[in-house]
Amino acid sequence: MSSKRKWDQAAPEADEAEGPSAKATKVEEGKSASEAAAAAAAIAAKIAAQFASSGGATPGTGNKDLHDGEFTHDIDINDIRNRYLLTKGSTQQQIHDETGASISTKGVWYPDRSKATEKDPPLYLHISATTQEVLQRAVDKVNELINTDMGSLVEDKSSRTRERRKWPEEKIPVGIETIRNFNVRAKVVGPSGMFVKYIQQETGTRVQIKGLGSGFVDQETGHEHDEPMYIHVTGPDEQQVQRAKALTEDLLVVVREEHEKVKAMLAQQQMELHQAQVHLIWHTSCLRLILVCIAKWCMSSHFCV
Repeated sequence: MSSKRKWDQAAPEADEAEGPSAKATKVEEGKSASEAAAAAAAIAAKIAAQFASSGGATPGTGNKDLHDGEFTHDIDINDIRNRYLLTKGSTQQQIHDETGASISTKGVWYPDRSKATEKDPPLYLHISATTQEVLQRAVDKVNELINTDMGSLVEDKSSRTRERRKWPEEKIPVGIETIRNFNVRAKVVGPSGMFVKYIQQETGTRVQIKGLGSGFVDQETGHEHDEPMYIHVTGPDEQQVQRAKALTEDLLVVVREEHEKVKAMLAQQQMELHQAQVHLIWHTSCLRLILVCIAKWCMSSHFCV
């Protein structure tokens, strides 16, 4: 794309409209009115073209993904127990391989979905396909995974009682708020649970993420623990548990740093959006004022008599 845009070049329209109009006034007085009107229209068109090209389009328009197929479907998973399985990259790739449809994660997870906004809706899956048949296969596959029994997420009551009775334990608060484009649980456990598995292997302890947004369901209540997300560490030896706690706290420091970077980026984007909106309003006001001035000039000028 050429770095020199049309509105960076000298505009011949004004000169051409003004020069011939002056000559035409001397030669053909009868054509002056139509030429003046044409000149005014050319000026207005040029201003509108410059405004549109300078990025004055309304933010937020054109939400449809350019990579979407002809057929799309959204599935709300904000309150689905298996949402962490459904949002994994490996799961979505498997659905794509089996059905041919594309699937992606959209929205934000809300413990209380009433806090969702139009800009940041509750967590959902966006499915795109080239045919209705492919789309339906993908929807059926997602529904199948939604209904899959995730037994590993359910706390075993007898095991829990045994651990509380015999093993030392630690609860480490995660202390990170949910924001757009940042899955707290996924960042903590790592790709395919890599970080949690590493701590368990290094210390010989059991590490679990519990609380709101963890996906860990208490068998007695059938719900997540009603407290902010935390990491629960248990083990047969106190020193092992303390070693696991230290590694967990080191991990959380890294996750919190990444969270702050994403939070700052979102704040910057919000500020830029606000500036763009102010810029749009200013340009719109200027354009209207110019058009009004042109119209008044045409009405009062002897060219328009």
